[in-house]
Amino acid sequence: MRTAVKKFETAVAANSDDRTALYTQAISAVDRAKSKGLIKANKAANAKSRLTKLNK
Repeated sequence: MRTAVKKFETAVAANSDDRTALYTQAISAVDRAKSKGLIKANKAANAKSRLTKLNK
């Protein structure tokens, strides 16, 4: 999960073209971590909200 989020954050910082694809990968990684019980639901919601703000 952290790797996908970091890749997306670096793509946003570099204003890369593939950031929408990396955004969907990061969101799905957060959802997967939540469903497996690695992170709590509230932390997943906060992470998804933060990533969505970066994607705009």
